[in-house]
Amino acid sequence: MTTATEDARDVVLVANNIDELGGVQRVTHNLATMLHERGHRVTVVGVQHASVVHDYGHRPYRSLVLNETPEPKPTGRRGRQAYARAHEAAVDRLSRVFAEVESGIVVVMQVWSMNWVAEADTSHLHVIGMSHESFDATLGSTRWERVRRHYRDVDLLLLLTERDATRFELEGFNNVGVMHNSLSFYPDDTSDVSAPVVVAAGRLAPEKGYDRLIEAFARVSDDHPDWVLRIFGHGPLHGQLVQQAERLGLAGQVELPGLARDIEAELRAASVFALSSIHEGLPMALAEAMACGLPSVAFDCAPGVREIVTDGVDGIVVPPRDVAGLALGLDRLMADIALRRRYGEAARANVMRFAPDAVLRQWEDAFALVER
Repeated sequence: MTTATEDARDVVLVANNIDELGGVQRVTHNLATMLHERGHRVTVVGVQHASVVHDYGHRPYRSLVLNETPEPKPTGRRGRQAYARAHEAAVDRLSRVFAEVESGIVVVMQVWSMNWVAEADTSHLHVIGMSHESFDATLGSTRWERVRRHYRDVDLLLLLTERDATRFELEGFNNVGVMHNSLSFYPDDTSDVSAPVVVAAGRLAPEKGYDRLIEAFARVSDDHPDWVLRIFGHGPLHGQLVQQAERLGLAGQVELPGLARDIEAELRAASVFALSSIHEGLPMALAEAMACGLPSVAFDCAPGVREIVTDGVDGIVVPPRDVAGLALGLDRLMADIALRRRYGEAARANVMRFAPDAVLRQWEDAFALVER
């Protein structure tokens, strides 16, 4: 339970968009809510709207979007001119938002949105940049050049894990720190891990690796005919994943019910959580499952996985993309309720580190640091 602070600040959070159903968007709104409840004056800014808008419900803080329609693509002479005019206007709008306060903190939640913050007037503000993916994922993408160009001179660059922070330091960044995301919930009631359900949750997109998860489940399904694999989410691969399950004879054991109306309840109704991602930052869906008392099987796809799970203590971590290893981990947990209970109890205790009050204290320490 947060209490008001005497050191209330003006804080502006800027993200690519603030209305997509996504991990960073949920983190942004959770952080804004925590800061607001603590007494800080919070504004949340999205650069543009998501292509598919998700309703996050009433929020007690100010929010706005710079571009009601996307800026034109800078192709051709006229396209470049139109883009330049639209981009300049958006930067000007952002500068006016920043000018409303005499001093404060800007937190750039995503790399792409730094293209606007870097051009806006932040001379009277402290700027904190964030990355919600691993160093390796950034290095292998077009985002790396933006990070090198924009993040070296911010007051503080926050990464999700100590390992990622070290990698950035080795690249010459001398302004790095570590900031964990917070849990959205830590329920009083937890799973009793007796239901024959393996659960996963996230966007049905290639980076989540659900084709590998279905293949791994297929390898153990004959030994556990009462069990089902339930994957919550929506995305472009829904049809392909349904077809894969049917092709493997798992139409009755693999369920893709779409978005969960109450993911907390769905986690409590399951007994094992599976993370099959190709890459992640700090996968909070995994931490939230653990908060519900679930043991997990996870690909070691990023430092953030081992930041959350301790292999052999509260879950099972297997090499990246190792379908056979994932299947073996699922089989061990599905076959042994005592192991599920032991891991599940340890998991719940472990993720108390990500409780909102603990993370909020870290944020206020970061604010104090950049203000020195």
